[in-house]
Amino acid sequence: MREIQTPNPYADTSNRSPAREWLELAGGAKIVGLTAAVMLAGALAYVALLPDLGSLKDYRLLGPAFLIPIALVALLLVRLGKPLAAYHGLLWGALLAVTASCTLVAGLRTGIVFAYPAIIVGAMVLGPRVVALAGALAIAAVIGLGLAEHAGLLPAPRLPSTFIIGLAYVIVLFVVSSVAAAMVREQKRWRDKEARAMRALRSSLAALTQREQDLRLLMNNVPAGIGAFDGWACRFANGHLAAYCGFSEDEIVGKHLSEVLGEVNFPLARPHVEKVLKGEPVSYRGPNPSPLAAGRYMQFSLVPRRGDGGKVEGFYGLFFDITRQERAKQEIEKLNRELEQRVRERTADLGAANRELESFAYSISHDLRAPLRGLDGFSQMAIEEYGDKLDATGRGYLERVRAAAQRMGHLIDDILDLSRVSRHAMRREHVDLSRLAAELVGEIREGDLLRRTEVSIAPGCAAPGDPRLLRVLMQNLLENAWKFTARRDEAHISFGSERLDTGETAFFVRDNGAGFDMQYAGRLFSPFQRLHSPQEYPGSGIGLATVARVVHRHGGRVWAESAPGQGTTLRFTLGGR
Repeated sequence: MREIQTPNPYADTSNRSPAREWLELAGGAKIVGLTAAVMLAGALAYVALLPDLGSLKDYRLLGPAFLIPIALVALLLVRLGKPLAAYHGLLWGALLAVTASCTLVAGLRTGIVFAYPAIIVGAMVLGPRVVALAGALAIAAVIGLGLAEHAGLLPAPRLPSTFIIGLAYVIVLFVVSSVAAAMVREQKRWRDKEARAMRALRSSLAALTQREQDLRLLMNNVPAGIGAFDGWACRFANGHLAAYCGFSEDEIVGKHLSEVLGEVNFPLARPHVEKVLKGEPVSYRGPNPSPLAAGRYMQFSLVPRRGDGGKVEGFYGLFFDITRQERAKQEIEKLNRELEQRVRERTADLGAANRELESFAYSISHDLRAPLRGLDGFSQMAIEEYGDKLDATGRGYLERVRAAAQRMGHLIDDILDLSRVSRHAMRREHVDLSRLAAELVGEIREGDLLRRTEVSIAPGCAAPGDPRLLRVLMQNLLENAWKFTARRDEAHISFGSERLDTGETAFFVRDNGAGFDMQYAGRLFSPFQRLHSPQEYPGSGIGLATVARVVHRHGGRVWAESAPGQGTTLRFTLGGR
């Protein structure tokens, strides 16, 4: 990774002149205004303190006559936001005023000649070049005045009194001291500001360095390749990405993507990179680009990187090794193909078994019924034609043969019904169980008009399921309850639903009939299993087995609660919530 370049927040990017920079360092408009004000105040004080001022033509007014307008113009320029022009006006105006006064008064013996050093000191505000220029001009003026005086070109000396000379010296010293003190204060302020800025800069650089170290540590320990590209060229890459591509971290930087991926993999990645360089994030899978990792797979996630103007300048890339997931996916696809083949084979076997079952059912329905009809018919003929020749015992035997044949016929019908339940194709729809129960109870009542049984049906019981199978289920449960309450003087049967702790909806058929011992409950839903004798309660033992098969085909469960002589509650679910 390349070193992070941090912009200097204190670097001046404007086209400022050196004089302006020195002026700002010394205090800027503040020091210019102070200098102009001190110069104006000094000139006015000089005029006010002049002794024996005769008239406006007094030569002692020459200096103030130059300095006062210069100071006023400088203050106006400061007001207009032009401190550099104001200070130049002060500096060169003062130099011109001093030179003119010396020329018109007494040459080098004029008291104001001592203002030259102050002018040179003031030039320090504008930098070393201006100091050199001011010094050179001051020296040239002094030499010129000396030569002019020696040649007799200047007027006769008109020396002022000692008071005036002292006053001039005091004013010059005051101006120099004020400007120097102001410069020292401003320089101290700037040094303090610079020190604070440097501390802040060092702190920021330390934080950035620590962040870079953390980022580098994180990137090199994440189990993924991470890189940034400027266009098609690699700008940086972590160790994993470099290793994936067969390079070191230093070698991969600056390389074109075609060099990074190689001739084989670059054409595969090119359309995806072109898409991300158009501003669209991309995610795709492909082979590992390293020739050392043949047979391994990668997940590539590319995110566009935009510049300040929003234009895409490159992209970031995340590269994950997904070889294990890819191989697992391939293994799952293989298993799915094998499973589909097994399902086809099992379906074929099931179809063959169903055809055999249908053939068996046909055989039961036709081949077994024929001898049963013969037994029943010949027994009936024997009773009718030879009954008077048989005693009561013989006729009883024939009646028992007929009854057994008829029971066998009913049993065959029940077995066929049970097989139809298993083979019937499911057709799920919304079924109103309350309405279905009411219809079935009405049919049962029509077949047993002498029974007086109270039946209560809860409204609104409904469930998704096959209407035909659910009719078989409800018919068996209600007929079962009707049968086992036959010996009750006040028989009661109820149908309803309730919510279980598991969140399932359970439907129930409850009666106050004979009941049974719960230790035999495991046999209740098996075919041909009976808990009461046929003499007490007739039946084949197929009804509840049919109920269980219908419930299981709907993905539900069925169970019973009972006690001898206290009735039975049969509950069932249909696999829904």
